[in-house]
Amino acid sequence: MKTQTLKRGLLTVVLSAAIIAGVALIDYLIQLGRSEGTVPPGTEAQIGGTFSLLNQFNEPVNNESYADRYKLIFFGFTNCPDVCPTTLSRMTQALSQLGPLNDKLYPLFITVDPERDTPARLKEYAKAFDPRIIYLTGSADEIAKVLKAWKASRAKIATDKGEATEKDYSMSHSSVLYLMTPDDRLVESYNWEIRPDKMVDSIRERLEQ
Repeated sequence: MKTQTLKRGLLTVVLSAAIIAGVALIDYLIQLGRSEGTVPPGTEAQIGGTFSLLNQFNEPVNNESYADRYKLIFFGFTNCPDVCPTTLSRMTQALSQLGPLNDKLYPLFITVDPERDTPARLKEYAKAFDPRIIYLTGSADEIAKVLKAWKASRAKIATDKGEATEKDYSMSHSSVLYLMTPDDRLVESYNWEIRPDKMVDSIRERLEQ
């Protein structure tokens, strides 16, 4: 009888912890994209995962390719008119301010539009920004898997010319930068509008630990 009571008590504790972590994650995801800061305890391991993609040089890469450093990840697409180029410009400014600490960081841009963002397209697009930024694409299924793992969203929308068509469309997507540890824990998130110097201060604090 005592054993059953102990088991029930232990199960209650485990379930309660899971519920608390789940609520924390939901609350965090609601805020994600509107603010930036340290990730709430209990949510670090619930965002991110494995992947197999291609970089802008058409080379196959996976999550293990970047397992020895922190990762600064942003999801976007090359036909983006404003948010993506602005964010990449801010990433470029941040990288220039980090100096030698760049050796501890992989900046990654993962497309949400694999149909148009081929490795060749990404390679050309990359010329406008810091050469240390790595651009990733892949099959539609693989990109969908990555987006799901990072709790990121995307949707095809109409351009200013009219309704979205198979070849003429824009994308609505999550606009958050994720700072991941080498062992793939999410520790910081940044709104795309964050000032580069503020992002640098936060990243530097992590990289110098």
